[in-house]
Amino acid sequence: MIIANEIWKSIEYDPRYQVSNYGRFRKKNPKNGYRYLKPFRKKNLFQVKIKDKDFNCARLVANAFIKNLNKEDRVYHKNKNESDNYYRNLEVISLKELGKRTGHISKSQRVVEVKGEDIIRDWSSARKAAKDLYISYQTVMDYCNNKVKKPMFSLMWEDDYFDMVFEPFVWEKKRRKYEVKN
Repeated sequence: MIIANEIWKSIEYDPRYQVSNYGRFRKKNPKNGYRYLKPFRKKNLFQVKIKDKDFNCARLVANAFIKNLNKEDRVYHKNKNESDNYYRNLEVISLKELGKRTGHISKSQRVVEVKGEDIIRDWSSARKAAKDLYISYQTVMDYCNNKVKKPMFSLMWEDDYFDMVFEPFVWEKKRRKYEVKN
């Protein structure tokens, strides 16, 4: 497929491989022209295999068409579509700036301290609980995942607490009650 205004540049790692400004990749074959490479998803990133090594597609495009990247640089997709590696959709930013833009997406879980069946205290994350209790973050994680034999605190994930206190809804029980009435 030929795309108008598509520009190809060689990749520094191996000059036989090329990247386009549209985020496509190809390898030069001496006998029959080019072989196009298909990116694949690995750890929520799109990568391409070059000489038995996986490379981040967005970083390769940014390195070729925006600026030479160093280890501290991060590549951010402006439209938040990780598969769209068109060079105008990419922006090179610092790790701190990336944290400001994407930190709200974190997957932190609420932590509760329980006495009997009552919640004594709660925190929005394991890190905040660790700070308030003067213990390490890993210790809070171990408490919540039931990996401590003699815990000092009765900590658990908020979701686990509600599963323990409230009986989970099961469709089979509802179905049996309905069948008995009829």
